Amino acid sequence: MNNIEQIIENLQLTPHPEGGWYRQVFGNDENGKKQLSTIYYMLDGESFSAFHRLHGMTEIWYHHAGTQLDIHVIGLDGKLTTHHLSADGEMQVVIEPEQWFAAEIPSRQGFCLVGCAVVPAFEFENFELGEKTELLKDFPQHKEVVERLCR
Repeated sequence: MNNIEQIIENLQLTPHPEGGWYRQVFGNDENGKKQLSTIYYMLDGESFSAFHRLHGMTEIWYHHAGTQLDIHVIGLDGKLTTHHLSADGEMQVVIEPEQWFAAEIPSRQGFCLVGCAVVPAFEFENFELGEKTELLKDFPQHKEVVERLCR
């Protein structure tokens, strides 16, 4: 499976508000709140996951297929860490609650398909998309990556 359009169709992915494509596999439903939610999430070389954070939820990213994905995390102390998610590098990355994070394919080519698990289960009301002006004010030392990965 290496054709991006075919992956989107086969996995029934739809556009995600932060960029890329996704589909929830397991999580909240009409029967009530789950303790865990999971999604497929895919980026191509032309898209990125914009800086965002989750309130009260931990997210774990798992590499499934494709090229390297860089996940940039701004810790609660303001330190920027870049994780290299790939079959040859880190195969999973944990993002703690309240940390700002974004993702991109550094080569700007190909695609990366990951799985994301959120504990407790993801809810959009606990999702915050970063605003470039606010992030630049809070983290001027990370200007280059914030400007590149905010919408």
